[in-house]
Amino acid sequence: MTMQRRTLSITAAFFLLFLYHSVTAQTSDSLAGQRADSLTAQASSGPAIIFSIQQCIDSAIRNNATVKTSEFTARTAYEQYIQNIGYMLPTLSGTGQFYNSGGKSINTFTNSYVTENYNQGYGVLSGSLPIWNAGSIQNYIRQYSLAYQANKKDWQYQKDLMTVNIILDYLTILSTEEQLNLAIKQAADNRARLNFMIIQDNLGVISPSALSDQKGVLNTNELTIVNTKNTLESNKLKLAQDMNVPYSPNMDLVPLNVDPTPVIYNASVEQVYQNATRNIAAIEAARLHVASALKSVKASRENMAPTLYFFYDVQTNYSTAATTNPLLSTSYVQDGSYVTVGGNQVPVYAPQGNYGSKTIPLNTQFKNNVYTSIGLQLNIPILNNLNKRVIYKQSIINRDQALFNQKTINANLRQAVESSYVTMMQAFRTYNVTYHEVQNYEESYRAAKIRYDAGALSSLDFVIYNTNKNNAELSLIAAKYSYVLAAKVLDYYQGQLTW
Repeated sequence: MTMQRRTLSITAAFFLLFLYHSVTAQTSDSLAGQRADSLTAQASSGPAIIFSIQQCIDSAIRNNATVKTSEFTARTAYEQYIQNIGYMLPTLSGTGQFYNSGGKSINTFTNSYVTENYNQGYGVLSGSLPIWNAGSIQNYIRQYSLAYQANKKDWQYQKDLMTVNIILDYLTILSTEEQLNLAIKQAADNRARLNFMIIQDNLGVISPSALSDQKGVLNTNELTIVNTKNTLESNKLKLAQDMNVPYSPNMDLVPLNVDPTPVIYNASVEQVYQNATRNIAAIEAARLHVASALKSVKASRENMAPTLYFFYDVQTNYSTAATTNPLLSTSYVQDGSYVTVGGNQVPVYAPQGNYGSKTIPLNTQFKNNVYTSIGLQLNIPILNNLNKRVIYKQSIINRDQALFNQKTINANLRQAVESSYVTMMQAFRTYNVTYHEVQNYEESYRAAKIRYDAGALSSLDFVIYNTNKNNAELSLIAAKYSYVLAAKVLDYYQGQLTW
């Protein structure tokens, strides 16, 4: 009888072991399916749209509204700069007119009244060249040149900010995906354990409370999966919006190689700040805005001085009423006088020309009617509704505002660097402790599993060991990416943002 019981126990043990491995194999297949059952697969059956981090950055810089607005501002500043260069160049303008006159008017050829219908034309070329303006134009050119350079730096700063934004979005998604994969793996392990415990419960070898405890653990895992998937969906939506592209549930990201070993950041907070003052585009932009404002003050003050111009003007005209009277023939007629020849009066004949009428050719009139003038023109502002004075005073206000903005940007940069550095140090401490916590809990779990498999540990106690390990692993993923995010921000401040 004892031998039969022992045989039955061994048979039951082998049966349970077979079922356990069978369930584990099925669970492994299920795990592979659950890994494929990503947020993308849930929402769409189409192919995944894969983005690398560089593709995300390029898309954001190309499409983001804030970045594009900064680009348009820089392009506008360049055209304003070119416009002010043009103020130093000579001006030349031409005017041409053609009109028909009828009725009583002035013949432009004879300057006499005529009553006829004729055509007229008029042409003018005129221009001027600035000779002296107290240096106002030159300083305006320097002002707008500096403003253009400053706006280019503002544009670069917006591109840098967007780059950091995208990197943070990208790493957040990768962190969430790692947490999701770990949660799925943990749920698969607990599901396999639950299936095994159902068999044990059917055989009456465990208490009902142990089975319900395991079901509760699995429910907790499933809730974690749902919450993590929701977070992943929100994170992908934010990345799509920052890229300014339509959101796709099929979005997938190329993974990055992130070193899991915690290593302290290799620069002090002061080193980061000093490097930031040399590398952050906003700092250089603020300096250039101040320099531009200073040139504006000087230019607007000089603009109140007299200006001297050299001017030139060429005019000509034509008219179909302008005619000549060519000699057609000559005849001799009595002129009314007499001469005495041999006592007889003989009438005197004099030659008389017969003239016609001929319009003067257009090109001849244009050559003959040319009028030119050159001279110097001095403009002295006396009363101009305080316009130039107000412009000068406004330039002083703009200068003071630019100086204040420069101080504010420098102060904000220092605060941002210090804040990011403190965040990095806090993340590193958490990362370092969590890293060792995972190692310790994994060792405790390994030992507990040996005891549990040997029947020397209750299922409730084993669940505690497993839960501690799972929580520590999830915390490690969050701590790892929290540190990487903070470190990347510091890299950005130092101009060392690379992958």
